[in-house]
Amino acid sequence: MRRQLSGDGMGARVMRGSFLTFLGFGGGQFLRLLSNLILTRLLFPEAFGLMAILSLFLAGMQMFSDIGLSASIVQSKRGNDPVFLNTAWTLQVMRGVLLGLICCVIAGPVAQFYQEPILYELMFGLAFTVFIMEMRSTKIGTASRNIHLGRVTFLDLGCQIVAIVVMVVVAWIWETVWALVVGMMVQQALHAVLSHLVLPGHPNRLQLEKAAFVELFNFGKYLFVSSGLTFIIENGDRMLLSKFFTLANLGFYNIAYFFGSVPVILMGNLAVRVVYPLYSARPPAESEANRRALSKARFGLTGFLFAIQFGLALLGVWLIELLYTTEYWAAGPILVVMSVSLMPSLIIRGHAFVLLSAGRSGLFTAYQALRAVLQTGLLALGVIHFGLIGALAAQPIAAILSYPVLYRMIRPYRAEDPLHDGFFMALTVLCGAFVFWINQEALLRVLAIQ
Repeated sequence: MRRQLSGDGMGARVMRGSFLTFLGFGGGQFLRLLSNLILTRLLFPEAFGLMAILSLFLAGMQMFSDIGLSASIVQSKRGNDPVFLNTAWTLQVMRGVLLGLICCVIAGPVAQFYQEPILYELMFGLAFTVFIMEMRSTKIGTASRNIHLGRVTFLDLGCQIVAIVVMVVVAWIWETVWALVVGMMVQQALHAVLSHLVLPGHPNRLQLEKAAFVELFNFGKYLFVSSGLTFIIENGDRMLLSKFFTLANLGFYNIAYFFGSVPVILMGNLAVRVVYPLYSARPPAESEANRRALSKARFGLTGFLFAIQFGLALLGVWLIELLYTTEYWAAGPILVVMSVSLMPSLIIRGHAFVLLSAGRSGLFTAYQALRAVLQTGLLALGVIHFGLIGALAAQPIAAILSYPVLYRMIRPYRAEDPLHDGFFMALTVLCGAFVFWINQEALLRVLAIQ
């Protein structure tokens, strides 16, 4: 194993990349949990509701303005060219300035919309955060392209540890939601600076080359739309619930989401950091050996993460009651139902990245549009007519309805795997029925939340 992990071939890099992604994500989630447990004892539930709103705006502005710079670095033949990287970084900095200004302009309307005056001040903290995030070096994208993720992983974890210390100290002294915002600002500022100093690769400077700009634009014009659609798919539930629910209930939902989404988010990280570069380097349509290897990897990966998802569904109430004080126990039943509802999305997560690896960003965007329309429509109908249970049911229904289209899109690239998908979908039905039979009281409590 040491010999396989220490080589510089594609197989060794994939194994190291997968291990480091697990390590980075697992370590990051552990640190988030640790800080969450400490901060819930220092702050009030509404603080986490406010932070959920700010996080939505941060993710939304980033994804709605994404022009696929990182994906372009991975996919382009010029992904290691200094001029190409400088052009990408210049566009990234310009985007950061624009997003920071947008945060400042919408601060008043956001505070008025949610009827929370403190949001006006918090939005200016968010403006600094989103600006400094865009100063990060393109060395991060280069590391993803070459599946060299060691330093990136430890950089992420190190900055997160510093941010947690800052949050705990500020919360302990002042007991304010600003603790969460200041910690986020410190984390992103430190990450941006260190990405230039400690990662290997070409140092960035402001430069615009026409050929590089045209290539980035042509590849990213569809991803600009696709990223916005991805935001709707992944955050549409909290967008709607942030308006319909109280801040306390939104905080409970956010705690449940922190646990329940772990397998799905981890699968997404692996898809971006490992599967997408692997699709680009070893397309499944190129040989039957590539196709078999990818299928075997899918089964192992999905099986491992599915087991975690099932465990969270089965033990959700017990887990929340073990870790949190009684005022946060309402998150337990939500976690049970949410974990089951995310199982179909976990099964098909990452399939569409074969389209990006083939340069078909338009087709990838079309699939994302279909998912977004289905899920948003079902979310709106569900939360209005059925409350929380309607919102939780929207995502699995949308995933199932869009699956035939996804299957048709990826089939020409030989990335379909009906045995894998059918097996785990049947397992979802069986596991879901067992979970709800064991946790009937939790299901009834979620049904009562309007």
